[in-house]
Amino acid sequence: MKPKREKAPSVSVSSEESGRVVLRLGLISLVVYLVLQVDFLAIVACGLLGVYWSSSMLARSSLAGLRIAISTKQLRARCGEPVDARVHLKNENRVLPIFYPTFSIREESTRRIQAFQFHGVVFPGKGTQLSVDPILNTRGLWHLEADSPRIQFPFALHLAQSKASSKSAEIVVWPRPETLDVDSLLNEPPRFRFETSGEQSILSENIEAARIRDYQAGDPKSRINWKLSAKLDKLTIIEPRDERQERYELHLETSKDLWPSELAFERMLRLVTTLVSELSRRKLVQGITIDALHYPLANNRDLIRFYDALAVATPSSKSPEAPLPPRRHHLWILPAPNSEILLASQSAPTFEREVVR
Repeated sequence: MKPKREKAPSVSVSSEESGRVVLRLGLISLVVYLVLQVDFLAIVACGLLGVYWSSSMLARSSLAGLRIAISTKQLRARCGEPVDARVHLKNENRVLPIFYPTFSIREESTRRIQAFQFHGVVFPGKGTQLSVDPILNTRGLWHLEADSPRIQFPFALHLAQSKASSKSAEIVVWPRPETLDVDSLLNEPPRFRFETSGEQSILSENIEAARIRDYQAGDPKSRINWKLSAKLDKLTIIEPRDERQERYELHLETSKDLWPSELAFERMLRLVTTLVSELSRRKLVQGITIDALHYPLANNRDLIRFYDALAVATPSSKSPEAPLPPRRHHLWILPAPNSEILLASQSAPTFEREVVR
């Protein structure tokens, strides 16, 4: 039993402006010939109308034999970065070549369309491929879709467009990193969300006991923490975090109570991408928990798994959790009024709603 032949995609043909001009001249010549009976005008009318109709038929017949397929080995990409892909073109016609085919590539189910053209001829019975670099602008799971191949053949009188299409394998699109001053988040002790008093006030500055020591002769006065010294009634120094090379456990809540708008949520994901990338490079992070799901960050494979999770993350309708008491080296990622994020040593019992603008 012979395999069932694939049905040829339908082709639509529309007149270009030049084609409409040729058609009008041909009709005018035909009308004048019928009135004046000038043989030369009959030849002109037949030539113009013949070129017009033959161009339409050739364009339709030529494009009907084009098959298109798109593929890529790059199964992960970041928003705004080009994807290395290949478009395979095959001409199944036995006689007609295909000149300079143009096709569209888009993210499946979106309106973002990028046009590419093959600058050459696809000869009858032959195939070729074209390297393309479309850009994916939305995080998530997407397919590249190549469709709507079109040509102007053999003259620029008609535009023929086929309904042939092809999809690539699924691509995981990660959030695009956004500029973030990571040093400013680490140089100052991460703050507590709400001011308290007494011992809790010390915790509100995320000052672990292991990092606090008395001032000693010879220490630079610039390292004295005057605020803490006033509370303890003695000169006190807080050891910088970078000197101790502490490794942190990060916590991220995707609750809508924290990130109430889509803009705030997407910006947060971009900033978290930058934060984790930089802390991993400095070897200052050992894992991150997203809505109670823990992701270790020990190697590149762990980082890829974490970025994949960010690619499909959605705001949660659950209220953010508030573990008590604070745990050493555990930091919570929270919204900040300056349109960035802050790190807190402990999530507060109740969260203040803030919109990241």
